[in-house]
Amino acid sequence: MHNFSPLISALENAPLAANELCRVFHGRGHSVEHLSHLNLDFYPPSLFLVSYAEIDDATISALTEQLWLWVQKHASDHITAMVYQQRAGLQTKNMLLQGELPTPHTVKEGPSEFIVDLMSRQNTGIFPDMRSGREFVYNNSQHAKVLNLFSYTCGFSVSAMQGGAYSVINMDMNKGVLRTGKQNHQLNGFERGVSFLPHDILKSFGKLKKAAPFDLIIVDPPSFQKGSFILTKDYQKVLRRLPELLNSSSQLLLCANSPELSEHAFKALIAEHTQGAIEFVERLAPTAGFIEIDSDRSLKALVYKTSATHGLNETE
Repeated sequence: MHNFSPLISALENAPLAANELCRVFHGRGHSVEHLSHLNLDFYPPSLFLVSYAEIDDATISALTEQLWLWVQKHASDHITAMVYQQRAGLQTKNMLLQGELPTPHTVKEGPSEFIVDLMSRQNTGIFPDMRSGREFVYNNSQHAKVLNLFSYTCGFSVSAMQGGAYSVINMDMNKGVLRTGKQNHQLNGFERGVSFLPHDILKSFGKLKKAAPFDLIIVDPPSFQKGSFILTKDYQKVLRRLPELLNSSSQLLLCANSPELSEHAFKALIAEHTQGAIEFVERLAPTAGFIEIDSDRSLKALVYKTSATHGLNETE
């Protein structure tokens, strides 16, 4: 018999009453080894259970039955649906196990709302683990000119506008996610000062250089995107061009979500390819709920700033 009690305990301790997007159980952090293939998120009003290993039907039935029994007893005011995503194997499968999802489905995080889709693709439209990154952007965007590279559905951009940004450029080669990004801005009441550029970043630095310099630059690439970006091979190409986009007080949020790339190796990569133009400030603390046994394998969100020497060498 499988022991799923850590998942139930996590539900009991989750901030469900806040009715905001959150991670409930972070199995991928390996704090409960026999459940390290499972994550459980709350996308109000739905639970979203993900398995990174194949689970037989009997086991998944037993687990979801236990979860739903708890919900009916203790949280039926907040949770009215449950989705299961099987991510092992060649194809991701999403199944609605309980209830119904709202259409459109939007979730709150702090002052912002985001459109999500728990059923039709692998990624939902927002990454819960990046909340601390979005909070950093919110707190550092007042009157700033912001560049958001690999913008996906533009969560960072919404946070920047909420924080009083002067303007944001979002760049991502996927037109579909940028369309959702535009809807996210409309949902939050931001129609002006935001642009959406559907370009391959590696081929578009000319455009960015014309719009430079930027006060805040966010680089949050996929760890692997077939045919377009491989983090270990392509990140350095972006890093080499960043010095051209800085002013004397620029801040940068450089992210990597690859278990194979340690914090030390990531910093070394940044140092090697930015030619002394930027200096390390801090690594952002993990978002609440993302307990990790090995911080080197978890999301790395590193803050940098223009180095003093780069500032002195500027001729503009």
